[in-house]
Amino acid sequence: MSTVRDAYLNDYDISEQEARELLKFCRTADKRQQALILHAAQIANDSIAIPILVNLTSGIGYDRLSKWYEIPMQRKDFQGYRRKALKILNDLIILHDEDKNKFF
Repeated sequence: MSTVRDAYLNDYDISEQEARELLKFCRTADKRQQALILHAAQIANDSIAIPILVNLTSGIGYDRLSKWYEIPMQRKDFQGYRRKALKILNDLIILHDEDKNKFF
């Protein structure tokens, strides 16, 4: 597999439809689900877990986030870790409940 910055969701075997469902899950998550999203972000890259959480749950982009948080990397790297967090989140959802539809 390529580096994190160059890995896209299809490299993680996540389809466009699954990505849309994951983002919808993130944007409508309750507190318990947000804790799961934060955990996925921490696994992906603990140093930027909060900005990734904010991005996934609110849709606020890198440029605005970088005004509020110190993000020690370029946009391309941040987006790579965001995609990695989505992959990990998908895996955690499957791990916690074989029937993913309970989360969506």
